[in-house]
Amino acid sequence: MKNRYLMFFVMYFCAATLALSQFKIVPILGPITENLGIAYEQISWLMSVFTVASIVLAIPAGGLIAKYGPKKVWTIVMVIMVCGNVIGAVGVDNYAVLLVSRILEGCAFAFVAIAGIVFVNMWFPNKNTGLFVGIFMTFISIGSIIALNCMIPITTAYGLASAWWVTAIISALMTVVFLSVVREAPMSASEGSEASKPSIAPILKNKRVMMICFLALSLGFVLYFFLNNYPSLFMTVYHVDATGATLYSSLNNLFSIPFCILGGFIVDRLGPKRTPVLMAASAVCVIVACAFMTEMTPSLFVVHTLVIAAFPGLLYTACNYLVPRDVENPMQISYGIALMTLFYSVGIFIGCPIVLYAIAGTSSWAIGGYVLAAVMAIGLAFILLYMAASKKLETTTQE
Repeated sequence: MKNRYLMFFVMYFCAATLALSQFKIVPILGPITENLGIAYEQISWLMSVFTVASIVLAIPAGGLIAKYGPKKVWTIVMVIMVCGNVIGAVGVDNYAVLLVSRILEGCAFAFVAIAGIVFVNMWFPNKNTGLFVGIFMTFISIGSIIALNCMIPITTAYGLASAWWVTAIISALMTVVFLSVVREAPMSASEGSEASKPSIAPILKNKRVMMICFLALSLGFVLYFFLNNYPSLFMTVYHVDATGATLYSSLNNLFSIPFCILGGFIVDRLGPKRTPVLMAASAVCVIVACAFMTEMTPSLFVVHTLVIAAFPGLLYTACNYLVPRDVENPMQISYGIALMTLFYSVGIFIGCPIVLYAIAGTSSWAIGGYVLAAVMAIGLAFILLYMAASKKLETTTQE
């Protein structure tokens, strides 16, 4: 398809803008708390609503994208994000208004991962699909890095509302560029067949897709525990100062970018048959890292952040690569990715509370590591089941 590379990168930078919208408040949570005069627990909801939105809207998002196409849906959610940021800028001194604005931003964000994978499979259906899936998966890290490095200087110079105004302006500009550049490619489907009609039912009956969904739940559970609690782990267990703990934690985002891209390149070369073997090996590495998270020496701190960035990034890229190949019809891709996103978001939502309660109840961070290792071991079991189901399907097809 003509100009597909240009269209991909416009779509990618739109997605990075959405990630910037999500993470812009992370470096300024302290000033926001002071400005609103509320407890830190309340401010945490400004981040949590994003995950809640992904859980609630994942399946409807898949349905809307399947019915109306990714471009129309993406355009609408970009407009919603602009509105959410404008409302946030105007209501930055009011917690209730700010929460509403974050809900609107979260609604927009819930559609991005699903529509982005549909676009990739439209533009690159047969070659380099994994590579572009891997590149696309880095949009969250890019948005996070930009937010962490830019929002404090911007708000220090121009006030808290400037974080929302800047994001709104960038979002509006990217929306215009998106509308001007991005086009959809037709996706073939067997006309008149039941599978060609967008529906969640065939996905729920698809054993291989469901196994990837449960793997995604395990992955979200483990990965986001570290993303949210790395600083606490380093400070509490290893007595690293706040600056050092933040530095080690930030390495996770930096490492995830090249490894998501590398993972996409690798799965393209391995193909759907051999990719699960790499996934199983990656899961084993994550299990080991979880089990020994309290047994590190200082020389292993960077290695640990590298492992937790590289292998989950590879696993999630592989999941997004396999699901479109496991659905019965291209028209079902959005529902398949939507269901996987739902499971992934549930894992994110339940992971931190469960592990932190385990740590608090036993006064042992080591127990938390064992819980994480056990959850990832369950994910590994689903990879092995996926491999068995794939082999059985291949044997049946040959017969």
